[in-house]
Amino acid sequence: QLDTGVRIGDLGSGSDYTPFLQHIGVPSTDIGSDGPYGVYHSTFDDYTWFVMNADPHFLYEQEMARVFGLEALHMADADVLPYDYVTYGKELEAYLQAVQKKAEAARMSGLDFGPAESAAQQFTQFAARVMAKQQNPGAESAAQLAELNDQLRAVEGDFISQQGLPGRPWFKHVIYAPGEYTGYAAVVIPGVNEAIDAKDLSRARQQMTALTDAIRRAAQTLEQAAE
Repeated sequence: QLDTGVRIGDLGSGSDYTPFLQHIGVPSTDIGSDGPYGVYHSTFDDYTWFVMNADPHFLYEQEMARVFGLEALHMADADVLPYDYVTYGKELEAYLQAVQKKAEAARMSGLDFGPAESAAQQFTQFAARVMAKQQNPGAESAAQLAELNDQLRAVEGDFISQQGLPGRPWFKHVIYAPGEYTGYAAVVIPGVNEAIDAKDLSRARQQMTALTDAIRRAAQTLEQAAE
């Protein structure tokens, strides 16, 4: 049965968005279609195989170009960037609840989730105020809308830790990163999660501090955007 649903997942690595999101904190998206086809990354995964077996008339490529084109036009023509930080905030809160349960299951006591959870709640609250402003910008001038868009873009950059993740400082995003052992797949709140996996309480505390600081920075930017 054909699955026609659109699945939205976390960005890990393995594509062109990686340096933008993981290294410098630029809001990013990746759109694709997939399915089992047997020759992925093999010597047979070439143009000849593609035109013989996959899409001889490049119909799927045309359709994907339309999807990307519509996304680009929507972003370019929007007076206010349509970033949904309310959903982002709710995801943050869920990630923190999950990693707290993981810490409890690992019997790692002494890890304080309170400040990070409080910061995430503030993030979501300010995001809701910003969402209302995005949906009804009212009599905002062009200069005010430009400032708002700058603030909306800046939120993702607030999740960048200049120290980077332990053992791989190139990856600086404290919310999303490819896992150390997961290939392209994303790990959320990677610094804290991987410290718990390593049973390293000292590292977990350090990463919790970096995470909390980042969420607070992002919440402050949203607060300014909501004014």
